[in-house]
Amino acid sequence: MKANFLTAALGLFLVSAPLVSTAQKKNVTDAAMLMKKYNPMAIMDPNTKKNVEEAKKFIDLAAVNPETAEDMKMHLYKGQIYYALVELTSVDVMKGIAVDKDLIKQNSDIATASFKKVIEDPKKTYKKDAEDFINFRSEMAFNMGIKAYNAKNYEQATQMFAGAYQVQKFLSNEYKEAYTNTTLSLNNYVDSLLKVKNYDKANEMAESILEMMPSNIDVIITLININLQKGDAVAAEKFLNKGLELDPKNKQLYYVLGTSYIDLKQNDKAEQSLNKALEIDPNYTEAQYQLGAHLFNWANELKYEAGQLDYKDPKVSQLEAQSKEVLGRALVVLEKFIEKNPNEKPVLDILYKTHYKLGNSEKAAEYKKRMEAIK
Repeated sequence: MKANFLTAALGLFLVSAPLVSTAQKKNVTDAAMLMKKYNPMAIMDPNTKKNVEEAKKFIDLAAVNPETAEDMKMHLYKGQIYYALVELTSVDVMKGIAVDKDLIKQNSDIATASFKKVIEDPKKTYKKDAEDFINFRSEMAFNMGIKAYNAKNYEQATQMFAGAYQVQKFLSNEYKEAYTNTTLSLNNYVDSLLKVKNYDKANEMAESILEMMPSNIDVIITLININLQKGDAVAAEKFLNKGLELDPKNKQLYYVLGTSYIDLKQNDKAEQSLNKALEIDPNYTEAQYQLGAHLFNWANELKYEAGQLDYKDPKVSQLEAQSKEVLGRALVVLEKFIEKNPNEKPVLDILYKTHYKLGNSEKAAEYKKRMEAIK
């Protein structure tokens, strides 16, 4: 009797075991069936969100069960579902509803981890499915970016290219073309905003892109320029330091800072920044030219300022002396520049005028002759 009970119990266990396994695999199948209905073009439809949330319940059950926890089909759909949860937050954004950034990051990390398992699976069973899922979205965003850029809608172009770049991150891919196009679109968009002095909107967009691309020096340079134009030197310096942490020998950071200070008529700071660029690269011709031209113009401004005062004013002699000193500094830089660029007519003109103003008639005549010889 006892033996018969044990036999019956064992038989019941053997019958039940496949049913448990099947039930767990059914969770994956049910999640997959719901995701087949998911259409990113119909995310405004309430049923779309409902289907994804229902699919999440099934896939979460499958993910914690030993039978299916490492099943590649489960990871494929787990990646898709958690990606869809991130994608669906755009509906709330469009409606002006606050989104939970921590939850978005959490869902993004989960999706990325599952897609990673699928991509790295030696059997590659669902690798193409994962790539097709992501590539479809990335290509769609990229093409929308091209269309927006050609229509000169640089705000939308920036968002679309950034989206294309970000989507590929779910497969740990670096989408270089989208990266480059994001930067290009952003710069055009920021330029249009700076023309109307909409610094806050420019700053907001640039900072959001930097959050996606934290090592993008071009975006950091854009933020330096925005904040200098805005008059926020503290923020500009913060981004300069961030850029220098990433690339301590980046001469362009100091060059952009210097040219921005020129526009803001902050002459001393402009000179200091351009000299920093030249410390990094003494043969940086753009910085040499910019610094020489800046010093020449600054010296003329000082001379003009002196001329506006009563000749008895003691400040006149001070300004004239300062003007000569600044002109002298301009000569040092521009003569280094002309050694490497002997046919730059505008620089020869400045050198001729500078020597003339300083009373160096022989040198002035030499540069004038060289300038006039260039057709």
